[in-house]
Amino acid sequence: MSRYFPLFIDLEGKKIAVVGAGKIASRRIRTLLEFGAELTVLAPEASEEVRCLAGEGRLTWRQETYRAGLPGFLEGALLALAATDSPAVNLAVREECKSLGIPVNLADDKEKCDFYFPGIASGGGVTAGITAEGKDHRLAKEVTAEVRSLLAAREREAEKS
Repeated sequence: MSRYFPLFIDLEGKKIAVVGAGKIASRRIRTLLEFGAELTVLAPEASEEVRCLAGEGRLTWRQETYRAGLPGFLEGALLALAATDSPAVNLAVREECKSLGIPVNLADDKEKCDFYFPGIASGGGVTAGITAEGKDHRLAKEVTAEVRSLLAAREREAEKS
């Protein structure tokens, strides 16, 4: 299995296409919005959080079912996320993204991802992305929490100074 290189990229104003709007997609959407990404979410149904974000104008929700070649959906996307509960749909998104040269992350199949979605820890001017190389989500979650705690403590200490 390949090892993935950590890369920090400016997402401010960049289009990211997300297929799916359930629990996993919502968590990733929330994170991407913190970095200024311009999100287009495609899903016939959406979590309450995604509905609210769309209502606030923080993302575009296209209330449609994915199909390859959907006009205007993937065009201009820097990245794509496939986070539906259908492995067949996620795979179809991957195939279309591959044909268009768009890096894609599949929430349900690490072997077919062009990139992993890391745990994010930020504070005090530091941003860290944590992954356990797609092998142990619990470990990545625990380490992310530890790094968040460390950064929060450093931030509190800096405020005292």
